[in-house]
Amino acid sequence: MAKRLLHALLLLALVLPAGCRAPWNEAKAQKARQDATAILHSLREPDMLRYRALTLPPVERQRLQREWPHIRQRLALDASEQASFDKLLLRFTEPQAEVHLQRDLNAKIKPLKSEIDSKWPLMQSSLTLLLQGWIETNSQLSVSEKAHGKALAKAIVEQMPAEWLQDKALRARAFEQMVKIARDSGIRDYRHYSSLGYVDFHRRMSVFLDGLKDLGKIYGLDWDAGQARLQVTVVKQSGNTATVRIRYPLGKKWVEFPMDMIERNGQWFDASATALLQDTLAEP
Repeated sequence: MAKRLLHALLLLALVLPAGCRAPWNEAKAQKARQDATAILHSLREPDMLRYRALTLPPVERQRLQREWPHIRQRLALDASEQASFDKLLLRFTEPQAEVHLQRDLNAKIKPLKSEIDSKWPLMQSSLTLLLQGWIETNSQLSVSEKAHGKALAKAIVEQMPAEWLQDKALRARAFEQMVKIARDSGIRDYRHYSSLGYVDFHRRMSVFLDGLKDLGKIYGLDWDAGQARLQVTVVKQSGNTATVRIRYPLGKKWVEFPMDMIERNGQWFDASATALLQDTLAEP
């Protein structure tokens, strides 16, 4: 009798969640797919103001704009991190930065050439973990943005041959582009960066991302071309919630990650962006 009762309870536990879940709505699922596609396409321009408008519902986005100075202050780096930020920025903006960066890296790579040749796969794995760890601990990224960033880092590093690091001419072109990105940002130091208003910040981030895409092209990685083959599939949909799987090629690899979405007044947004804003504002 006790065993039958236990089986009945287990069956009830399995059936109840399914019974409470709203049925699949094809129209809503297709709208979620369209809106997720629009979010990714806003990065093609790139237009970070539009991206933010597509990821956050209007009420939350207005609150973000209203609370922007407070949020930026709350997320500020500590004194030592600010000093490191300024030091690194100066390395990429000082006169003849390209020459200095190339000189310093040449001095470091030459003694490591044999080790790079023999241990490159291990170095790739370590670099992937390092980048993914940094992305995961970034408190300014939503869950879906972290998933996207980690998938992107993995795809880039896994197809990176040792020659990318060892080719002096290729490194020179890459450093020239990195310096251009830093200078085009117009950011003078961390104090200036942390004081940027909502609109100014997102416009500068658009310029920054555009520069990164040009950096990728130096290595044969055309992000925009990959977006032309973007695949967005709705894997779950119930009521005003859905989960989509996003895939697109980058070079020889595919970038793939999930995005949880929430519907507000007929439009779908990144659910984790709303959650991040709420968590940020709730912190003491």
